[in-house]
Amino acid sequence: MNLLDTPQQSLGGVPVGAHLAAVDARWVELHAALIAAGVPPLPGDSDAVHTLARQLDDATVSAVVAWIDSAASR
Repeated sequence: MNLLDTPQQSLGGVPVGAHLAAVDARWVELHAALIAAGVPPLPGDSDAVHTLARQLDDATVSAVVAWIDSAASR
C-alpha cells in the first residue's frame, strides 16, 4: 500500500472530509451544548439525547442548543 493512496487523517483519526450522519451530528451538538453549560452527562442521558437527536430536525436542535446556551450564560 502506498501512503499517498491512504485517506488523509485528521488529528482525531477521522478521515478529512468525512461527515457525520445528521442524527449523529445533532447528538454531538446537543451533548456539547450540555457539557459547555456545565451539565455533565449522567447514566441514561446519552440515550435520552440520542432520542432527541432522532426525533428533532436540525432547526429545532439549533433552537434547543440556543436555549441551553442562553440559560448557561445567565
